Amino acid sequence: MTTLALKSYQQAALDSLAAFARAAQLKGPALAFGELSGRPYSTEPFGAVPCVCLRIPTGGGKTIMAAHAVPLLARQWLASDAPVVLWLVPSDTIRSQTLKCLQTAGHPYREALEAAYGAGVQVCELDDVAQIAPSDWGQRAIIVVATIQSFRIDDTDKRNVYSFSERFERHFKGCPEARLQVLHGLPDAVVTEAEAAVDSKGSVLKGFVGQPRWSLVNWLALHEPILIVDEAHNTKTDKSFTALKRLNPSLILELTATPVPGKTNVLYHVSAQELAAESMVKLPIALAEHPQGWQQAVFAAVQTQRALEAEALKDEDAGNGYLRPIVLFQAQNANDEVPPETLRLYLQDELHIAADQIVVATGDTRELDGLDLSARTCPVRFVITVQALREGWDCPFAYVLCSLQKLSSATAVEQLLGRVLRMPYAKRRGREALNKAYAHVCEAKFSSAAHELADRLINHMGFEALDVASMIVQQGALPLFESNQPLALAEYAPVATIFESIPTSPELLDMAGVSVVHGAGNASLQVTGPISAELEIALLAQVRGAKKQAQVRDKVAEHNALVCAQAAPASRGAQFAPVPGLAYRTTTQGQLWPLEREAVLETHELDLLTPEAVQLPGFHGVEQSNTFEIYLKDAHVQMRAADASQIAFDYGSSSITADDLVRWLDQSLFQKLPEFTQTQRRSYFAAVVNHLLHEKGLSLVALAKARFRLAQDIEGHVGDLKDRAAKTQFRQLVLEEAWQIAPDWQHPLVFEPNRYPSPAGSRYPGRYQFAKHFYPVLADLKDGGEEFACAQLLDHHPSVKHWVRNLDTAPCGFGLATSRGRFYPDFVAELTDGRLAVVEYKGAHLLNDPYEIEKRQVGELWARTSGGRCVFGYVVKDRAGVGMADQLNQLLN
Repeated sequence: MTTLALKSYQQAALDSLAAFARAAQLKGPALAFGELSGRPYSTEPFGAVPCVCLRIPTGGGKTIMAAHAVPLLARQWLASDAPVVLWLVPSDTIRSQTLKCLQTAGHPYREALEAAYGAGVQVCELDDVAQIAPSDWGQRAIIVVATIQSFRIDDTDKRNVYSFSERFERHFKGCPEARLQVLHGLPDAVVTEAEAAVDSKGSVLKGFVGQPRWSLVNWLALHEPILIVDEAHNTKTDKSFTALKRLNPSLILELTATPVPGKTNVLYHVSAQELAAESMVKLPIALAEHPQGWQQAVFAAVQTQRALEAEALKDEDAGNGYLRPIVLFQAQNANDEVPPETLRLYLQDELHIAADQIVVATGDTRELDGLDLSARTCPVRFVITVQALREGWDCPFAYVLCSLQKLSSATAVEQLLGRVLRMPYAKRRGREALNKAYAHVCEAKFSSAAHELADRLINHMGFEALDVASMIVQQGALPLFESNQPLALAEYAPVATIFESIPTSPELLDMAGVSVVHGAGNASLQVTGPISAELEIALLAQVRGAKKQAQVRDKVAEHNALVCAQAAPASRGAQFAPVPGLAYRTTTQGQLWPLEREAVLETHELDLLTPEAVQLPGFHGVEQSNTFEIYLKDAHVQMRAADASQIAFDYGSSSITADDLVRWLDQSLFQKLPEFTQTQRRSYFAAVVNHLLHEKGLSLVALAKARFRLAQDIEGHVGDLKDRAAKTQFRQLVLEEAWQIAPDWQHPLVFEPNRYPSPAGSRYPGRYQFAKHFYPVLADLKDGGEEFACAQLLDHHPSVKHWVRNLDTAPCGFGLATSRGRFYPDFVAELTDGRLAVVEYKGAHLLNDPYEIEKRQVGELWARTSGGRCVFGYVVKDRAGVGMADQLNQLLN
């Protein structure tokens, strides 16, 4: 089965989740989280139960990630092929949509589950839980979709989930008493005498006093479900915590765009730039302010739509698919100047828009119902609403937001903006104008409009201040639509921020960039240009109270981020010269191919049946009565006691065979070992199992219980074998140039504006502003230290035109092939004379590491074969008395 490919940031987030689950087994959740995130772990309120969050901004695809997280967590944390998962969502509308998608064959969410569990995976709602056969629990994967409100104690109309129900009689009667003991430790789980005394069903409960209640919640709690909590910021209350703990979860995974600070363990934070790099969102947002009145804003929005539709027709002619750009109008309330019907009449009578191109969607008027906006036959181009569109509704062609309400007071503007930001088909378009979103607002100044829009993006949609700063540009700075050209170098009006809460003083007014503006009879403090540390201290000195000071700090950070974004070369329309990778040809006249590790490995056939390949040096086990301990590279994992017959794809068996285990290993690892045929894989797995049974003396039942660890160890061992083979072949074919090696100018990397997908958690946090860094943000750079000093020297160097802190991920980072995969140097610079420079900073203690030597040799080969167009250097703090500055001078001059 071919499932929808995950985006790079989605896979990275899930990889971090898998790493956490594995590490938490060895070290516990607190240590695992701290090592992976660099932040302390909060044990409140769930104690030893792991609870982590993936922070995904609006438009990032949380639900598909959750679907893939189910088998990942089941295997890595529970070591189970048949998990019970409770999937909690914030509303009935979202519950119905999620349930339908997870149940529909062919839908990407369903495919993610079937890829792991086959068509037998069961997805249901709460009302159907009792109908699932008791024998299926623990033998099939079961996902229950519900709202969090269903379990909150104060929702008395839904308290039936806690009530005694004879529908669960067959479930509880067949359950061993020893297993039911876990329920005695949960609150409100057993029948009390008081409850039996007021039993409305007569004497049914009298015989159950002191015993676990036959209830839906007790049945779920008995199976220690994995909890998937969507929009988890809505569950940070004591009542929600009580409800979640009552479910006795084994692990809690939260997904949200806006986690509650101090109450959320954010394991991975996806940035707006990561979304844009994967064409999930349109960036930048081209913002136009219209102080002359709402009529001007409406007219401009209509003109933008018409220009975009012309671009869409050209794009379709070029083979990029059908698109009909749509404007979302946010009209005013019924008692204001421009309610929906007034706006409709204006569009029809004054701007001569056909009536069938306009629909109104409010609480009372639901003209969107039944419409397929993506259909070619649909005429709609303008959607008018006031507050929120129907929850969960999607508008695939939304491109323009026109808000006639004041942004500071407009409700649900972020919901409309979220629809405008989503990229149709999650695919970059051929015409540049179609890769941006557009906003028209009734504001007097760009600065104030940008700040209000930024507040919505940050506080309600999960974006970071630095992301938002590079997401918003003045619409006037954009090129004409028909040119389809990149931005020309733009000059922006200086960013100005008004601090209304800060009184003016002579000392403040004497500082650079500070002035007074008058409006509505009041004088306010305005700051233009970058806010220095000294100015920030002076601003804070005028404010009392920790909360107000925090607000000022946030506003200063947002202001400086906007300033930084405006100044970045990429924001101003600069272009970075293409950077070639390495390529090879096997003969003088042969075709030039991109050099990848896989091409090297294809020249060597790996024999998996040698004694070295069959033996797993890191896998040792000790059997005990009810447990099996795996000792893995100086750490050990105590496996859960489990029925060894519970092996995926063969749930009916009562005993396990070696062939069953081999088949299970093949099902688990075929995607990880695609270069081998099924016959090769199964022969190898059979040899490994035979070695562990007969040479190591482990029993088949023990191996079946430890099958997940066994699969991980096999995968790692085969990876080690491939690394050794690749190292030998790479030296001969590439470094010794048995192949002809040359830079690949036909397939270069291009550093594009708005394609710098650095995760939010790895951003440079310092105040120092790098003037020549191509993008507004920098990835993976600490504020201080030797690498920071190297970056400063690059930024100041007169030979450097602009530079990039290189990313370590394709396709947006520059990498050179090595025997282990790819090497991503620290810095890539374009020089003023047109040459390209690649710089790797290394601590002196690493220079003699064998792999570091190989990376240096690859970089030097890349530069040597470029004909003088590229230079490469390894920079250290001190090389035989030559400091960093002089090393860079020798390289760049």
